[in-house]
Amino acid sequence: MHRALITAVAAAALSSPYAAHAFTRDTLVHKKCAGCHAPDAEGKIARVEEIRTTPEEWTVIVDRMRRLHGMPLTKAEMDRLLKELCTTQILTPEEQARVSYLSLFHNSQVMEDPADKGEERLFVTCVRCHTAGKIRSYRMTAASWAKLRDFHLWFDPAIVYQMREMHWLEEAAAVLQELPSRYGYGQAFTAPKAALAGQWTIVGYEPGKGRYQGDAEVKGGADGEYTLRGQLRYSDRTTESFEGEATLYGGYALRTRTHHGKAETHGAYIVTGAEMTGENHFPAPRFRTSSATWIRKDAGPRVARVSPAFLLSGEKTTLTVEGVGLPAVTAADVAFTGGPVKVLSAKRAGPGTIELQVVASARAPGRSKLSVKGLDAGAVSLAPAIDFISVTPTMGRARLSAGARYPAEGVQFEAIAYARAKPSAAAAAPAAFTPDPASDLALGPVPAKFTLAEEKTREGDDDLRYVGKISASGSYVPHGDYRPVPARAYSVESSGLVKVLASYRRGSRTYDAEGQLAVTMPDFVPRIR
Repeated sequence: MHRALITAVAAAALSSPYAAHAFTRDTLVHKKCAGCHAPDAEGKIARVEEIRTTPEEWTVIVDRMRRLHGMPLTKAEMDRLLKELCTTQILTPEEQARVSYLSLFHNSQVMEDPADKGEERLFVTCVRCHTAGKIRSYRMTAASWAKLRDFHLWFDPAIVYQMREMHWLEEAAAVLQELPSRYGYGQAFTAPKAALAGQWTIVGYEPGKGRYQGDAEVKGGADGEYTLRGQLRYSDRTTESFEGEATLYGGYALRTRTHHGKAETHGAYIVTGAEMTGENHFPAPRFRTSSATWIRKDAGPRVARVSPAFLLSGEKTTLTVEGVGLPAVTAADVAFTGGPVKVLSAKRAGPGTIELQVVASARAPGRSKLSVKGLDAGAVSLAPAIDFISVTPTMGRARLSAGARYPAEGVQFEAIAYARAKPSAAAAAPAAFTPDPASDLALGPVPAKFTLAEEKTREGDDDLRYVGKISASGSYVPHGDYRPVPARAYSVESSGLVKVLASYRRGSRTYDAEGQLAVTMPDFVPRIR
């Protein structure tokens, strides 16, 4: 995510002068909100100017005002209101990056854990109905956090009984006392100026399909509205054109709406100067999600990616360095530091591509930094060999379709290669081996073949028969919908729990791993995620 750039943008924004109030009487925020949220003596609108959050969460809040409190609001007014709110009441880019997996409202497979002991209570009390990411998406004053418990009681009085295994009132009050120190309001944000119109190079990766490069043209910019047009070229030699629109919130949060042929996609990106990074998502039935970095073509020499992500000892490998404005090079211009890598040859294969022939001789897993003619190109992982592979996500969650408003939600599985810091005497890791992040080095994805198998949990377990099949590349979309299946016991729908098996062959060795797939009901209330 280019943390240094994000931090610089955030620091500049938080140190900017902040007026007594952000929304004057002529703003739509004042006209729509001040009637219920009375401004104080300085003109600061109560509650509204005590919260910073994402464009998506502001959408949830404003829509709640419309649905439950009768605030009249047209679509055009909603668009204007979100832009005004995000000028000052948005997360910083660094804060946004930590919760970016929620930006597309898609079926994120991120497994959340407490950041420390202090967050364990938060998970017990709140991360039953909500993701931790939703809570981490807010920065609020102590007074605003304190109101949250009573809001829940008003919105859902049954919560006390639903959470009857604890004294929820007391537990919620204790958690809410801690949140201001973790997720306090801080200062209003000052949106940086952004100039996105121009020519861009795209470097991305789509799990299950592979790497891609592309070019795009961005036009517009008036009122934060843009048009996009471009083409992608995948490593499997397929190509794909796209075009569409985008909206910029808070000077850095770009949300795209594009069409790739007949498929409609959505993207969420963080803009930092001449770069933007983020994700693009295709909903079912063409379910796919990819990550990408966009770099302005006039940004000067920059590296976006080095692939493959790892080198194994004794294997001659072609490393591809991709970016913008890359220089002509020879082997003498390439340097690896932190690990034994010999450069056999180097050449520029195009304005945005450098190809290196290298061979590594690592005796232990580690990382080696790469520079090309003084240009920082990141790092690659080194290892004597692959010790095992692991399926990610460990347990994928797919959701059945419930009609046009609640389409099916899929899962993309991947196999990640690992090296052990202390190699085991065993010839291969168990199929369900769980990596230890403290000692095992993740090398990168490998092209495993995927199948499903029954996860026997009861007599007559027939889940595999009804959940359908997974593609060889690891993509799964539910085949059934959320309705009774008379042929099954109790007419249960096409849900279930099955094993996900991955097999990868490299040289003379075959690596196997397994995960799980849970196919469950639709998410009927996505706004509480």
